[in-house]
Amino acid sequence: MLMNNNQFHILLLWYWALAVPTFFSVTVVLAIGFYIGVNFMATPPPTSLNSMFDEFSREPLSGIPSKDDDDDQPIEPISDIDITQINEIMFNNLK
Repeated sequence: MLMNNNQFHILLLWYWALAVPTFFSVTVVLAIGFYIGVNFMATPPPTSLNSMFDEFSREPLSGIPSKDDDDDQPIEPISDIDITQINEIMFNNLK
């Protein structure tokens, strides 16, 4: 069975009409998968202490004046809240 030139041209148009969108959709899916994989490789594992502490975390200073004085108290220095205090605040009242 021989195809004339018009039938061959229509067959090529149908091929490219399916091939081009499929190519772009597969490319987008692979790019998203690659992006997610790179982000997983760049972040520390959930069990790492680096996800809680970094070079900017600060321990609370122990030289805070007592609250027994009647004088005006200064603003406490900036520090990170300890994870035990966070757990106490969030989960202590669960009953």
